[in-house]
Amino acid sequence: MIATNIGSLPWRGGPLAGELEAALAGHAAGSVGREDLQAVQDRATRQSLEAQVDAGLDLPTDGLVRRADPASHFISRLGGVRLGGERRDPFGAGGSMNAPIVEQEIHWSAPVLVEDFLFAREGCERPIKVVLTGPFTLSKIAEDRAYGDANALAMGLASAVNQELKSLQTAGATLVQVDEPALLAHREEFPFFTRIWEVLGRGITARLALHLPGGDLGGLYPALLRLKRLAWLSLDAVAGRGNLDRLREHPFPDGPGLGLGLIDGRSEAVEAPEEIVRTIASCGGLPPHDRLWIGPASDLGNLPQPAALAKLKSAALAARMAERG
Repeated sequence: MIATNIGSLPWRGGPLAGELEAALAGHAAGSVGREDLQAVQDRATRQSLEAQVDAGLDLPTDGLVRRADPASHFISRLGGVRLGGERRDPFGAGGSMNAPIVEQEIHWSAPVLVEDFLFAREGCERPIKVVLTGPFTLSKIAEDRAYGDANALAMGLASAVNQELKSLQTAGATLVQVDEPALLAHREEFPFFTRIWEVLGRGITARLALHLPGGDLGGLYPALLRLKRLAWLSLDAVAGRGNLDRLREHPFPDGPGLGLGLIDGRSEAVEAPEEIVRTIASCGGLPPHDRLWIGPASDLGNLPQPAALAKLKSAALAARMAERG
């Protein structure tokens, strides 16, 4: 059983919080250069990785230390896109984000996440899971001033994400998690989503995980399992508690892996590992342990780091306890 993180490890409340906050403020004010900011972010990323490994995770992320929100770090570096004013985070995790504005046809010109991945992989004893927000969700949060057609915008973003995925797999990434929370709010568009996913995955040999935080998969499961090149389906079993019933009704098939989000990223309350194990044991229809990961249901980014780490430690301990039976 694989203990994992599905997104960020918050740096606020961590050992480098004060230094990083000062560097970010100084960079915004023009008194701290990009290289100096990057040096602090490098150290915070290394601390995040070490903390996740120490917590017992088998599959950490880089902590997403360099990202201010789930979307802008990637989409703002695509040609034809700029960031607009601040608005409420539409992902449901709280906080705010700068809304992307698409002013011209989108084009990908250079890798965005490869350098972050290579830095994270260097010196880390565990495999690194890359995380990015998918094109369907990006199309729903972007302001379109170029295409005049929501489907064309989504397809343009899917092509850009496909090129980013190719650059990541060339760099050695073997597992990429694609977050698509908007699909749960637009289930009627699932047939179109399958076309976007196909474009996203063309030529990709790295394993692709689809993460769907925020609710129940009613109307989508088990149809989701027919997506091409889907290696892992990661679901929210906190806000979407009914997903556990769906697994009992339609047991998970041979082949792909299943991610069970049993840790609530919206609350500082730490789940007892014994309770997590009881939930796993009570859920029928699960795949074998080597195709099952346990982790947060939603991003931990709005929690203080000590609370987030306590939750990840609980998940890792639960995975070990469940393996022992």
